[in-house]
Amino acid sequence: MGSFDSMKSKLAPLGVYSLGEGGTVCCELGAYAEGLDPLFDELDEMERESFIATAESYGLSEREKFIDREKPQLTTERRRELLITQEKSSSGDASAAGFRQFLSDCGLQNFRVDELPALKRIVININDVLNEGEKTLIGSKIAMASPAHLNVMVYYQDGDSDSY
Repeated sequence: MGSFDSMKSKLAPLGVYSLGEGGTVCCELGAYAEGLDPLFDELDEMERESFIATAESYGLSEREKFIDREKPQLTTERRRELLITQEKSSSGDASAAGFRQFLSDCGLQNFRVDELPALKRIVININDVLNEGEKTLIGSKIAMASPAHLNVMVYYQDGDSDSY
């Protein structure tokens, strides 16, 4: 139902206005509707793009840019899946189990997470084969997920290590 029909249906029960076709009030409502319909369309689009499950364009792109980078080469469904996974993994759980889930959500498969509460430390051994770019990306994600009071040590299978 367009804004014209909506306005007309709300005014009709009042019985105050003559709403016949071609009447002054109908013409005014039609003019208002011409201006309001594009605004309502924009509001509908904004609402759609606000939620991962219904976003199709800038709603996905803006969330991807905030987390990492845009992935326009992927299907809309795959982009939604990755964003939902990322949102799940950024829950702030700084336990060993939380880091395991986080690393799994990052796509790693061969890793071990040890928690050393007395030292306020988490030790992560990553045995997946990663190039330098992937290490940097994983490292930045771990740094963002690590609370300030916790020392997170990361050891890679090739002997490299990082501390966050």
